[in-house]
Amino acid sequence: MATTIKSTELDFNTIKNNLKLFLAQKPEFADYNFEASGLSNLLDVLAYNTHYNALMANFALNESFLSTAQLRSSLVGLAGSLGYTVGSRKAAFAVVNLSVTNPDNPSTMTIPTGTKFTTTINNKSYTFQTRDNLIATSDGSGVYNFTLNANRNIPIYEGIAKTKTFIAGPASENDTYVIPVTNLDLDTVVVKVYDSVSSSNYSLYVNIINTTTIDENSRVFVMKESPNGYYELTFGNGVRLGKSPQAGDKIEVTYTTVAGPEANGGRTFTPVGTVDGRTINVTTVSVSTNGSYKEEIESIRKNAPFQWAAQNRMVTADDYEALIKRNFSNVISDIKAWGGEDNIPAKYGTVFVSIVFDTDDTVVIENTKSDITELAKDLSVASFNIEFVDPVETYMEVSTVFQFNPTLTSLDVSTVEQQVRNTMQSYFATNVGGFNQSFRRSRMLTDIDAVDNSVLSSRADIKMQNRFVPNALAPLQTITYAASISTPLDDAYVIESDVFYYNGKICKLRNKLNSTTIQVIQVSTGNVLVDNIGSYSATDGTISLVNFTGTLITGSYIRVTAVPANPAVINPLRNNVIKYDANASRARAVITDTL
Repeated sequence: MATTIKSTELDFNTIKNNLKLFLAQKPEFADYNFEASGLSNLLDVLAYNTHYNALMANFALNESFLSTAQLRSSLVGLAGSLGYTVGSRKAAFAVVNLSVTNPDNPSTMTIPTGTKFTTTINNKSYTFQTRDNLIATSDGSGVYNFTLNANRNIPIYEGIAKTKTFIAGPASENDTYVIPVTNLDLDTVVVKVYDSVSSSNYSLYVNIINTTTIDENSRVFVMKESPNGYYELTFGNGVRLGKSPQAGDKIEVTYTTVAGPEANGGRTFTPVGTVDGRTINVTTVSVSTNGSYKEEIESIRKNAPFQWAAQNRMVTADDYEALIKRNFSNVISDIKAWGGEDNIPAKYGTVFVSIVFDTDDTVVIENTKSDITELAKDLSVASFNIEFVDPVETYMEVSTVFQFNPTLTSLDVSTVEQQVRNTMQSYFATNVGGFNQSFRRSRMLTDIDAVDNSVLSSRADIKMQNRFVPNALAPLQTITYAASISTPLDDAYVIESDVFYYNGKICKLRNKLNSTTIQVIQVSTGNVLVDNIGSYSATDGTISLVNFTGTLITGSYIRVTAVPANPAVINPLRNNVIKYDANASRARAVITDTL
């Protein structure tokens, strides 16, 4: 009789039963009652040990692959093997104007690098500091307005500067130098190598991710997160990855430890010291923002393969996305790039880049775009031009109706309706808002049906909404949606807008029934004031308005809704982003006594 144990059945009870079946096949245990004997305890031990070892083997195998690993330490190690530097914490920064009044009227005044400011957020104090020398010249009135690159808007960054010193060992030993902190900001690391402990002469080493060429004379370092959360500093071997510190050299590492998102929201900043005995006047332009924790494991899982594929050069659109995100992750929350051949209309020799920034500060945004252009000049293999395109936001208006049986719950109908509205908002907050994030109606309805036992079924009508600012000087204005628009209907309007003033009358836009032509309709009478103000393209998902001279009644834009061609799925392309208009969305219960 066969004595094979099934090695694929590894839960505890199955293992124990298989052991019993195996022993029962032996003549010594014929008709043996395993459950009523002490041998049952031994089988428990054997089954437990086998089950435990199987789990450990399974876990170990899962942790060996980027796509299945669950532990941060495993993902950090796997990403490192691909040459990916896992994102560290990022310092929050605020934008301020700084000035000093000095009646002595010196020719210039200087605020040095590292000048500190404090702010309080949720009853906790945080320290911000400058990262550049700021110089102001006298305007003759004794007031000195400090600038950075001729701009008065100056960023100050949260964090505490620290220094760690090492003595280099022999290059042949390839030493690793550990920075025993978990909350440093990699963007702030500066490495200086001195000829000796007492020397004042040093060589400045550059982070390898900021270099474009490396030879035997390059001075580069690698700083990355280790599996235990600390940071490791390494150098080249002196042959292929640049010069290595010599034995006995002093290695000085300066860095900043930061609080991350806890320092977001600072509004009032108080200088810690003075400048030449004069008080620094601080005016906040934008509150502190962009502080973040270490890169999350799902982000590592997604980005590491892309950066490895990019190999620190820009060839494909994915390369542009990966390297721009790597270098500017402190101000970018999402990015989308596509080639000119995929653009509408096509524009060959150009790479289009659309960015969702974490800040509204125009100076930071423009400086970042300039830096991205310079980065592309260094890393782009072909001489493509970069063209920045703002994200196009398409808002979703959702009208949900659900069957509600009050006998199946202790909640009243208004409470359940509110829970459904909250679920709708939660779905959009979780699933859309970035590039390549689609809306799927069935998934949202599944979440709604799970709100409460009293919700028996649900359906939702979907409209796409765009917001445009009328410009009477523009002969042609185009409104773009994230997806195709429905073909004209003979019993319902596909396009409708908010009200606006047109020739002194309150009007709205609407398409003709069974036509793509857009009309201007007077709201009070329903009369058509303009029979043809433009048209919409169902396939392209665009509305074109010709010589539109409407003006705003209230607010800063006019909302225009369109019925999507496929309301079940909205897949945004290129620089389109889906958002949710909670104010224009509805949830209504239909009471029923059926089950």
